[in-house]
Amino acid sequence: MVINHRIMRWVFALSFGLLVAYGSYEWITTSDRAFRRGIEEEVVRKSRAILAGYVANGEELEISDPLERVRAAGKVYIFPNANGWEVSGQYRRPGERNWHPYLMDLDRDSRLVRLSVEDTSPDLAERAAADPLFDVDISK
Repeated sequence: MVINHRIMRWVFALSFGLLVAYGSYEWITTSDRAFRRGIEEEVVRKSRAILAGYVANGEELEISDPLERVRAAGKVYIFPNANGWEVSGQYRRPGERNWHPYLMDLDRDSRLVRLSVEDTSPDLAERAAADPLFDVDISK
């Protein structure tokens, strides 16, 4: 049996195009992604408030997180884990040049489980000594 490649080329192209179109349609119309994105946005908003409560000291922080990433600051992520969420990002206070990375563990109700920051502020180190949920690495 001789295969006509000219015809098979069109059959393959049409089949592949239909497969991609169907996959795109399913991807766009899946409401689960939009629902999950809404949950993630709410978790990040709550994490911002928690972070500000621990490190802001009444100042306005510049934050790089999964909702508003600042490329110069570095990578950020939000990740669901077995007990809730992990949120990572960076922050800096007004007048500072360096970004301070943080990692926050939240439970399923977006309550703080653990907050770890890299910051050289002596005030934060004192606060971390008194709060078991807060950890400050001053070595960097």
